[in-house]
Amino acid sequence: MRSIIFVSLVSSLFVACSSEPNVVHLRTVKGHKTGAVKVNANRMLTVEIEGMSCEMACGGSIRTNLKATGAVDRVQFDFEEGRKIQTAFISYDSNKISDSEMLKLIQTINEKQFTTHKYSSEEISDTNEESTSENNNAEESSSVDVSEVAPSIELPNLFDLLKNLVR
Repeated sequence: MRSIIFVSLVSSLFVACSSEPNVVHLRTVKGHKTGAVKVNANRMLTVEIEGMSCEMACGGSIRTNLKATGAVDRVQFDFEEGRKIQTAFISYDSNKISDSEMLKLIQTINEKQFTTHKYSSEEISDTNEESTSENNNAEESSSVDVSEVAPSIELPNLFDLLKNLVR
């Protein structure tokens, strides 16, 4: 009798599990950043960086440190896994920071993990600057709806199960 109850319980658990995923709607609202400094980027620095092992952590360290200067608007990377030297594209205000100051800063991050190589700097046209500013403003005040699909497992009520077995 015990083995029948045990088998019934185990099989009912498998039957009760739903294989259809539920859709969970998450709503994320981005507000205005406190203490954010508006940067009028007028130059783009392209620099080769050695020592990056990943784009998220290493790139995040570089981005955070450069933006903390208050003179850098955007930092993007051309990152390819396994490549020794990666490329960073940094838009900044040349009235607030120089190329050499940014290169020195990159070389001091994470206990001097990164080495800079070839670099070039060019002026950013006004049309790119306006679109960059518009995109940043849109990101700060927009709301984002995110839909995620999450698997659902429904466990049976143990009392109902036992009640059905006793009948």
